[in-house]
Amino acid sequence: MDYEEMVKKMFYEWDEEKRLIEQIQKCQRNWDYSKWNSESPIYNEIKDYLLWIAENSPSKQHEGYYDVFWTMDRKVIKEISRYTWGYTHKRNPPSTWRNSQANASLYILWVAKEPTTQLNCHGDGTLKENTDANRWQNAYCSIGISIALTMRAAAKIGFATGCNKSHNDMNGDDYWPKKLGIYDDVVAGKKEICYGLGVGHPQQGRPRWESDEEEILIGCGNGSRITTTGQEKHPRTGKKMRKGTIVNLKLKGDKQVKDPYGNEHTIPKKAEFKINSVRDRGIKVTEIK
Repeated sequence: MDYEEMVKKMFYEWDEEKRLIEQIQKCQRNWDYSKWNSESPIYNEIKDYLLWIAENSPSKQHEGYYDVFWTMDRKVIKEISRYTWGYTHKRNPPSTWRNSQANASLYILWVAKEPTTQLNCHGDGTLKENTDANRWQNAYCSIGISIALTMRAAAKIGFATGCNKSHNDMNGDDYWPKKLGIYDDVVAGKKEICYGLGVGHPQQGRPRWESDEEEILIGCGNGSRITTTGQEKHPRTGKKMRKGTIVNLKLKGDKQVKDPYGNEHTIPKKAEFKINSVRDRGIKVTEIK
């Protein structure tokens, strides 16, 4: 291969790769469900391809640090997306949105777990227990690699994506581990629900940060330990609950509403998620000398 051919091969599609990375940096918050056909063979092939990537991504010492759950069922996705409170609207007084990137056409969920193998060791050669913090660090790193490669693959095909970390319960119902059938393992500390990824077609002619969400939760700044029934403590963990009220935007938009703590909120008329889109992250790239 001569120099000119080598350069052409080396730089092939670099600009396209950069475009893909810039695209998947930010969450898609609205979806066009009419374009996604779960019954179509091609969409099932796409689903299988993305799940193959999620399953086969690199992990430290090729150990299995996570499981993958998924659904393309619109009814199921609509149900589970109701349990994604956690996108902070305001900190004072506190209020939060559901993460509408989860209400996509395909939802993939990564669950960290203790692997069946045990390959890391201490300095004296004894094996590290799966409960060791370093083992869980391996799990989180492996999940991050898997999500990134799955996002990149989806974007390369032409889809929009959005990650979601908020998988919380409501009124102490332990919704997510029960829905996934891993409640006992989660309680035992052997599994942990980590990150989800929404995949689908974006709504054309609309900013990606606009959402179709019609409700906001006031009284809580995130999605952790929320109660709308006045519970003082979580029925399983015993941790203090945060009281909130779910408010409909169409009914209360532009109006003043008090949360359970007496704080007055001005309810927005529509759901927008753009505050994090303009931040300079301050990531430094430094040469090691």
